Amino acid sequence: MRKFLTLFLASFVALAIWTAPSYAEVSFGGELRIRAESWLNTDFSDDKNSYDSTDCSLYGSGCDQRAFIGQRARLWGMAKPTDDTTIKLTIQDTRYWGEYGQRAYNNGGPSLTDEWENVTDLHEAWLQIDNFFNTGVAFKIGRQELVYGDQRLVGNFGWSNYGRSFDAAKFMYGSDQFDVDFWYSKISDSTAAQFEYPFGPANSAADEDQDFYGIYGTLKTIPNNTLDLYVMYLRDGSPFLFVENPDTPSLGTPNITMEEQNLWTYGARLKGDVAGVDYTVEVPFQTGEITDKAALGTDYDISAWAWAARAGYTIPNAPVGLRIGAEYVFAQGDDDASDGDINTFSNLFPTNHSHMGFMDQQGWRNVKAWNVNVAAKPVDKLSARLDYWDFRLDETADAWYGAGAWMNQPTGMRSACTGASPSCDEHVGSEVDLTLNYAYNKAVGIQAGVSRFFVGDFIEDALGTSDVDDMDWAYLQFTANF
Repeated sequence: MRKFLTLFLASFVALAIWTAPSYAEVSFGGELRIRAESWLNTDFSDDKNSYDSTDCSLYGSGCDQRAFIGQRARLWGMAKPTDDTTIKLTIQDTRYWGEYGQRAYNNGGPSLTDEWENVTDLHEAWLQIDNFFNTGVAFKIGRQELVYGDQRLVGNFGWSNYGRSFDAAKFMYGSDQFDVDFWYSKISDSTAAQFEYPFGPANSAADEDQDFYGIYGTLKTIPNNTLDLYVMYLRDGSPFLFVENPDTPSLGTPNITMEEQNLWTYGARLKGDVAGVDYTVEVPFQTGEITDKAALGTDYDISAWAWAARAGYTIPNAPVGLRIGAEYVFAQGDDDASDGDINTFSNLFPTNHSHMGFMDQQGWRNVKAWNVNVAAKPVDKLSARLDYWDFRLDETADAWYGAGAWMNQPTGMRSACTGASPSCDEHVGSEVDLTLNYAYNKAVGIQAGVSRFFVGDFIEDALGTSDVDDMDWAYLQFTANF
């Protein structure tokens, strides 16, 4: 019913815009993206070659081989009923080919592809008013993408089949000297959840919500450079921990006794070019605390930092447009899981893909990583890039955090080594990525990639065996824009 009502509302609004061209300047567009992926040795142990319900979960890392085809379709309409008003709606459908309908399957019915986790919803639905109340400030409210800097902390996660958007209100001001945005976003509303989920806490209230605030400014007066300065605040009063590491209490059930989390992120990012070398440097710091009611008001103090730097150079007059680059990434880990201080840097809401390897095995948490890369355009319409990454833990007493596990404390192989003297080595592994992009025509692009993650000593130590194997990944993606 919810899906039907959402589609009906979106279609009705879109139809109203489309059929009233005399009242609104309207534009339309869309995207269809289909990607096939194949994964081998996802648990770094070549001991299984098929799905086994007694040995691995359907979407877990216990299955050595996985292959699937994901599909995403987006249709958007944008209207400007007045010069200072813009309305945008984006309908998104995401699905995996052949994905069975769980409810029909459990009832002995056919395996239909239009149920369960195939999702049709609104990816965007926002209103923007320029020069709001003649202040020179633009106001944007509704479901929208938030994209800032290199998206290491806040991004739309476009690689994902689902992507990311925020229910937010944002004020924006721009000039020749600087731009500044202020936003407020509701990440989770525990009161609203009571009406949707019967297992929601009976005493849910506004102080159990997750709220995300930010101020992001860009200074444009430095020659050949831009300087970003930002402050972000995540307030989390929900019964689930947003900021987790081995120092924090275990999650357990939704009635966990966490009272409130307050996470502040302050940072700067410089982007520019000198003598043909383009570069980006970003340094964020985090402070805050978590209060645990069960521990008689015990406060877990948060203190962490990170930095990332990368540079590239396109060689003049080189054959096939040769370009070389390098990058170093650091994020603090926690060296003591019992001192009540949380020193693990939090990745917030990033687009981790393409940062620290295309296989998404590493997030911006407890990491020391470096990269070298080379790119070229061997023929017209075809570009190629080769990357090498080396990954190490900042602190072996902390966990190995993947790009997709940026919010939760890892378990299993990725959990922290235990004991007063952790026995795991800091070297997680290395990765090689080959990526090809081909512009078939103005509308259709084709991307293909093949990658291998080479096992490091940390993985051998975490698994407790030297009988390990490297992970392989390959994909082929078609994207059509219209």
